[in-house]
Amino acid sequence: MIDRNQLLDFLRGGADMAALPFASPDTPRVSGAIKTEPEDFMVDEIPAYPFSGEGDHLMLNVRKRDIAGGDMIRIIARAAGIREEEIGTAGTKDRRAVTTQWISLPARAVEERGLFRPDDPDWPGVPGISVIQQTRHTNKLKPGHLRGNRFRIAIRGADTSCIDELKSAAATVSASGFPNLFGSQRFGRNEESLVMGLGVLGIDPSAPGGRHGRRIGNFERRMSVSAVQSALFNLWVKARFADGLSRTVLAGDVLAKTVTGGMFTCEEPDTDQARLEAGEIQITGPMFGTKLMSAQGIAGTREKAIQDAAGLDARAWGAAGKLAEGTRREIVVVPEAMSVDVVDDRIVFDFALPKGSYASVLMREFVNDTRGI
Repeated sequence: MIDRNQLLDFLRGGADMAALPFASPDTPRVSGAIKTEPEDFMVDEIPAYPFSGEGDHLMLNVRKRDIAGGDMIRIIARAAGIREEEIGTAGTKDRRAVTTQWISLPARAVEERGLFRPDDPDWPGVPGISVIQQTRHTNKLKPGHLRGNRFRIAIRGADTSCIDELKSAAATVSASGFPNLFGSQRFGRNEESLVMGLGVLGIDPSAPGGRHGRRIGNFERRMSVSAVQSALFNLWVKARFADGLSRTVLAGDVLAKTVTGGMFTCEEPDTDQARLEAGEIQITGPMFGTKLMSAQGIAGTREKAIQDAAGLDARAWGAAGKLAEGTRREIVVVPEAMSVDVVDDRIVFDFALPKGSYASVLMREFVNDTRGI
């Protein structure tokens, strides 16, 4: 039987960001204020594909300033005369920020109500929200329908004298990538999502989500199971980095093609190592679950060691049903177009990341306290 307290302590090792690996561990890290003004944190969504320009869905590129994502949806739904559920989004953006993202609305419903005024520059009439572009498309936006996000993050009050070291570290990260860890946001305040996850997995019946604990909604259930999977993934990443294997292909590794994302099992490490170094493929790690494509051979032994240390097996994952089918995630991610500069006494970072990667994890390479990111 799994010991609840031992497992929770083990999982917390995967949520302790200070104990997890860095791409550039010797870089001096600065301290300063984050998000003093919304303009200090700017995010632009990168669509997954170009929109067709025609179809049953109105696509709006919306800019918001210092407004929560859920509030934006409620405001636009009310202004357009539709239900919130009819609005499609690819992802949720930060509140204390200036962000742009695409949303979709059912064109016919909007037109029938006559409340949406595409030629009105002040629509929806709420300070902090504006529509900067519109088009049409054939389908509603769904979560995950984005390629990634572009970030511009400014740190105020930081020591700018180490800008050359920061530039050097940014060049290193741009060339080799950084650990594709899950950030602390994934685990909840005081790792509360991990505790819920133990309930959903049937390990702690008294926890929220367990048989005897407080009932939780589907979103909380999904995020709590993901928190457990994410902690184990982080521990797998930690072990690969600790053994100097973050950029070394092992026999049995599950590798992903960079362009298509297609996965295959490594049978010829020397050949695949050359492909890795050429940027053609990436090493992936486990998000454990009932349908995980597991690594084999030496790589498989390392994966199994993480799961065995947790004491989790197919029965535990099966308790969560479709919430714990499992998937895989790249061990490192390379930011696009990364730069670091001093602008008006602020240290400003510009970069783009693919969906699913955390800006806070990249920024911990340069900043001491990333809790505001």
